[in-house]
Amino acid sequence: MKRHRYTMEFKREAARLLIMDGLSAPEVSAKLGVNRGLLYRWKSEHLALLDATSEAQASSSPTQMAAEIEQLRKRLAKAERINEILKKTVSYFAKDE
Repeated sequence: MKRHRYTMEFKREAARLLIMDGLSAPEVSAKLGVNRGLLYRWKSEHLALLDATSEAQASSSPTQMAAEIEQLRKRLAKAERINEILKKTVSYFAKDE
């Protein structure tokens, strides 16, 4: 079986899809044709590289920002679910009037 060699740009783009675009590893894996394990490794390597090259000590590190983005995505999804429930509830009670 032949091993594939990926460029740094390809790895960075794959990591960006995971971190910034919020795609899941299976989605990126299917899209790019890369093993999920590699994607997770590239993501951690990319974040470690960004942490090492981060010059602004006062600001959050890229790893912390990625964790915050993930947390905010979860909170947004929860708020959207609650909003859908409230919309259905309002429409249900509006029918009775």
